[in-house]
Amino acid sequence: MDEKFDKEKELWNKIYLLREEMVRTAYNKKLDFLDDEVLSLSQALNKLLNEYEKLLHRK
Repeated sequence: MDEKFDKEKELWNKIYLLREEMVRTAYNKKLDFLDDEVLSLSQALNKLLNEYEKLLHRK
């Protein structure tokens, strides 16, 4: 049980940090969310969110 909680906490931390990086990158470069760099960060965020969703379904 603690292992799942630790994994969930780790994933949420990664999701939070990646989202912050995505927003900061877009803001600093005055980019929209269709820019390649921002889109790449968004795809990484979606991957983490999918992993988190799978973890929730295993509980």
